[in-house]
Amino acid sequence: MLRREHGPCVIHRTRALDCGGLVPDGNLTKVTKSPRGRDGRRSHLRLVPDPGEPHGPTAGVDIDTTPSVAVLETLLETLSLDLAAVPAALHPVIAEASVARSASMLADQLWPAGRPDEIGEVERFFWADAARVLGERRDLESFVLLTSLARTVGPAGRLPLQRAHVSRLRTQDAVPEWVTRIAGFRLTSAIVSEDITGDGLSVVLDYDDEQHPHTVVVFIDNNLGAIVKDVFVGPPVDRVLEAYQRGGRVTIRTVRPSTAAGIILQALGETRDYDEPPVSEDFEFFTDLLVNRLTQLPERPIRPPIRPLLSPRQRDQLVEEFLETAPPLPEDAADIVRLWIDHAVDHTVGGPLRVSAVLVELFLAHWLPRKVLADSTYFDAVPVVVKAWLRFAGDRTQLPLDAIDEAVDAVDVWQPALEAAAMVDPVGSKPGERVFLDDTTNDLEDAYRALAGLGSPPQPDLRGLDNSQAATLSVLAPHAWLMAGETLGTAYAADAFDIAERLVRDAPDLLAKARLSTWPRAIVWLLAHRHRLVGPGETLTPYALATDLSSSPATLRKTAKLLTDTLILPL
Repeated sequence: MLRREHGPCVIHRTRALDCGGLVPDGNLTKVTKSPRGRDGRRSHLRLVPDPGEPHGPTAGVDIDTTPSVAVLETLLETLSLDLAAVPAALHPVIAEASVARSASMLADQLWPAGRPDEIGEVERFFWADAARVLGERRDLESFVLLTSLARTVGPAGRLPLQRAHVSRLRTQDAVPEWVTRIAGFRLTSAIVSEDITGDGLSVVLDYDDEQHPHTVVVFIDNNLGAIVKDVFVGPPVDRVLEAYQRGGRVTIRTVRPSTAAGIILQALGETRDYDEPPVSEDFEFFTDLLVNRLTQLPERPIRPPIRPLLSPRQRDQLVEEFLETAPPLPEDAADIVRLWIDHAVDHTVGGPLRVSAVLVELFLAHWLPRKVLADSTYFDAVPVVVKAWLRFAGDRTQLPLDAIDEAVDAVDVWQPALEAAAMVDPVGSKPGERVFLDDTTNDLEDAYRALAGLGSPPQPDLRGLDNSQAATLSVLAPHAWLMAGETLGTAYAADAFDIAERLVRDAPDLLAKARLSTWPRAIVWLLAHRHRLVGPGETLTPYALATDLSSSPATLRKTAKLLTDTLILPL
């Protein structure tokens, strides 16, 4: 069971268990479990050898593409496990989703099984033999699988599977009503529910079936470039609407099914452009069902209108309008607001006037610290300016006051991210100047990783922390990890991360005794001395290390002593 943040509660299936390795006859020389996907499932088969292994028979040898019975047995087991995890009312929907996913994964594996001119033949032979095997059986489980395959597999296998299904239907005893409904639902209506802060929207597809009414809900995340982040099956549409209306802070409109399909298919295209998109487990399970249903609608999907671009001149004009009405602000206000507008327009969906606590987090904790090198003079001005901009934009868009206040409060929560990113010394000729790492260069974090050979930092455990502590830890620990890896080597990154986590959890009051940006540097200083990387005969001297860390030996020595005096650190 999963708790949903963006829609009504839903019910699905369990993760399928391992079934063991299988070795069939023929050219499918190795049938193994596919690697664990993002959703953790290991329930599907890899039908071809790994890329580095010998590939098929030599030229002139007849290719046997007969799939083993074991392949279908594994599909049966996967389907049975998925059905066992849900109420009977959802069986036709889950059967459709389970087999659609299996068929899609099998198609991906069957394509490289032959040489380029044999690709289509391999898939056709596979499904023809699967139809023969399932058509000869008489048990109900195999009939359910055959029914699902006949209604979900693409053109390569549809005809033989449908023939086998019709043949078995004449002689199959006691077919449950729900089996006849698999992949037979008709889309009757669609609604779009959008958060008033513009963080995302849910497209709700209504299947008002008399026996098995349900919805398919698709959540599109505007903060990630309008990708599909979640797909799940929900209760009948009236209960979905009731839940949205009870929760408030959403606008709801009815759209044509073809319009809903266009919105979803465009967002799925954006999702495919991502490397490892941050999608839910249910996205993995229900996407093939969703695509099958949308591409079989009688009307062609209507593509959403192209989002209007905001020219540099229009962005500058918006900054001027803000400054004309704003109270007295720091001299960097125009620059900071322009950066906010650029981030909102170029990296999210919804326009420059969108007011959102999530957008505040993305800007203050993620984008700005990685795009701008500046000292505390510049970063200290950011919270004041951003708060003024949020109030200006909220008034312009007539956003409810509680939504504006929520976004303004988020500035205080994520301000520690700016403090941690501040350089000790000015980056220009005077305090307050900044250097912008534009989109043609690597992010600051990526630059650290390239220098140190690091991957992505681990994610800190934020359980049990209040908002302020969680924000501090989410910034401090990765910074310490990156700085230690870049300065001392990758072997010391994990220790730096652990010390930062201990500091926030075990001695939060200690944080006030030094600037937040000093703590990662002090942690690196401490590790260098504990591991005897500094001193006579070593490549690092105290002064050289302090220079690398953009600080002074006295400051680092004093702050590191606070750590050793307060925390019990492992030797």
